[in-house]
Amino acid sequence: MNETQHDTRRIAVLKVWYLLVVMAVVFVVPALPLSQPLRWLAISALAVVQGIVLLAYGVAFGDVARLALRLKWLFVFLIGVYALLPPANPSERDVLVDWHIPGLGWALSINLSGLEHAGLMCLQIITVLLTSAVVRLTGRGRDLIDGLQAFRLPPLFVHALDRTLALLEGTQRRGRGARRARDRASRSESFAVLRQFLRGDVGAFADTIRANIALAEGQAGSDPDARVGDGFAHDVAVITGIALCMASLKMLKILPGLPFASGHKTFLLFPLYVVAARLTRSRWGATAAGSIMGVIGFLQGDGRFGALEILKHIAPGVVIDLGEPLVRRWPSWALGYCVLGFFAAIARTATEFAVVLLLGARAEIYLFPAVKLVPNLIAGVLSGFAAVVVLRVVEAQKSSPTSEAGPSSRALHEAASRRADEDLGGGRSESS
Repeated sequence: MNETQHDTRRIAVLKVWYLLVVMAVVFVVPALPLSQPLRWLAISALAVVQGIVLLAYGVAFGDVARLALRLKWLFVFLIGVYALLPPANPSERDVLVDWHIPGLGWALSINLSGLEHAGLMCLQIITVLLTSAVVRLTGRGRDLIDGLQAFRLPPLFVHALDRTLALLEGTQRRGRGARRARDRASRSESFAVLRQFLRGDVGAFADTIRANIALAEGQAGSDPDARVGDGFAHDVAVITGIALCMASLKMLKILPGLPFASGHKTFLLFPLYVVAARLTRSRWGATAAGSIMGVIGFLQGDGRFGALEILKHIAPGVVIDLGEPLVRRWPSWALGYCVLGFFAAIARTATEFAVVLLLGARAEIYLFPAVKLVPNLIAGVLSGFAAVVVLRVVEAQKSSPTSEAGPSSRALHEAASRRADEDLGGGRSESS
């Protein structure tokens, strides 16, 4: 490694440390025995520094403002709860005022102390969002990747992430127009696969999984770091293919902005986690795939909680990696995967609950992530039916040498679907 590469790697590591340290300071300072003005001063200074850095790197002021206000509805909820409800732990320092609503003659008791506390919480979240944007938008664009690799994370995650990014960035070098065309084509393909899936045709979804895994295996042929000779190269290809499928599903926008539809992607994402856990020899295949999805989503500006959003993709993978070997021993009905999807859906909302916990918010604030939990639980349970069918079709295609041909693939899909329908009805008790 020459001196330039060494300096680049060191900067990448420092940026990752910077992200971790700032996030730690943001959540630790309010818990210290400091006066409220000092807390405001410390968090405000950090937020201003992040904004200045983004502006210095050419990020438009309007874009910085949109980043800061990405969670505006959470801010409104926090301010409303803390301003209108009485103090959770009343003390002599609480300041309450009566506000008379003009024209109605009603009076509302406004908790000014709670309002100040809610404002500080909003500022903490804004600082985290801006710090995440600093790491993502400054430098070469790969600083987070290089920094994570320097932290000596598991080789399976590092190699699969690097290969996934290489495949995703392959067409980006052709220019912005080519990238937009590719994104539109990928989005259209994802909608087509979703429509076929909802009609009961799982073969198209399984073909997409297999095609992406084959694409990753082809990329491995020119990878000098691939550990051919054991199961490592196979696992890297499987996780890369699954991560590519997840990245395509991320582009789907069905009823955007509506909280009751927030869990719709879970219906297709959780079967991908299950396939990753089943097809890899590693103990943590689903976790690796979810981690890659989280990092890619963060690099693309996806999600609302900045770097904390990565947790939303990792947590379901951990649950599925721990639970899938147990469910695999059950009778091959969908019930086991429905239960697994239920707990994975709870884990998928871990980011929201973790943020509320780190803020030290009062109990009523947990209603905000709880509302989002409901559609995720419904989609998580329903994903169990999808998972058992997808597993049947993928494993049948994998075991058949004629699955590349059109008629044979169709017949194989129909046979696997019939077997899956029997399993969904509980008619068979053989192990999967």
